[in-house]
Amino acid sequence: MSSSEIGRPALGRPGPGEDGRKAILDAAARGGGPPRARVLLPAAKELQEEAVRFAHAPTSGYRIGATNGPILGGLVHRLAAERQVTTYTSWSAHELTTMVELGRLDYVLTGACGDNGTPAGTLAWETISLDPVFTLLSVDHPLAVEKEVELADLADEQWAVTPGDGCFNDCFAMACARAGFTPGTIYETDVATCVHLAQVGRAVVLCQATHQPAPGMVVVPLKNAPLRWRQLLGRHPAAPDAAWVLLQAKQTHREAVRRSRAYHDWLGRNPGFGTAP
Repeated sequence: MSSSEIGRPALGRPGPGEDGRKAILDAAARGGGPPRARVLLPAAKELQEEAVRFAHAPTSGYRIGATNGPILGGLVHRLAAERQVTTYTSWSAHELTTMVELGRLDYVLTGACGDNGTPAGTLAWETISLDPVFTLLSVDHPLAVEKEVELADLADEQWAVTPGDGCFNDCFAMACARAGFTPGTIYETDVATCVHLAQVGRAVVLCQATHQPAPGMVVVPLKNAPLRWRQLLGRHPAAPDAAWVLLQAKQTHREAVRRSRAYHDWLGRNPGFGTAP
């Protein structure tokens, strides 16, 4: 048997014929039909209804979805002291937002370019912070000793970013155009690979300002913050303890800022950024 034939035995079996098909359809219209169909269809409907009930059932904890960011770990630590917490992570903010809208999650932690509005849909959105985008360099990079660098100083570099379904890559290209150059290769990959590419000098990583660099790496701000990122918390209308959860998210961000010497020092020279009031 060839591979194209596997899984297709019914193609060679005779069907019920026109009269047989008509009899089945007539029986189905009367509520009858083949016994197997009468059993399976109600069972499938019951499973579907049970899935909907489960997705919308009230929970005793917090169900949180998140894209890559500095807040999830600290927020889970804070919330788990009060209630059970479950998490779901994805590169796709759209996927997570849809899951909240469907009642499968209570909250979503994500981000958006600083000049954009909140995502469309039925969720309620709050801003946790407005942060600049910094660069992650190897300590051996010629600009690693600088307090901050112009984006144009990196015109000859290749770049690494984590994936997402927002407009960040377009915003980056526009920032480069304003700085007078077209960016080179942009590697879109996971966090570990981004770090490795920076360590070996293959690329400059665009990172969040609160990023904690690994040994041998350094976070360097971009002068005048040509790229900005808002940390957002979206919630289902029935999400539990909304005001308190938002407060915990902001406190978590403040702690992340305090741990980042580069960001903390930069904020002293650049008011208007940081944790939202």
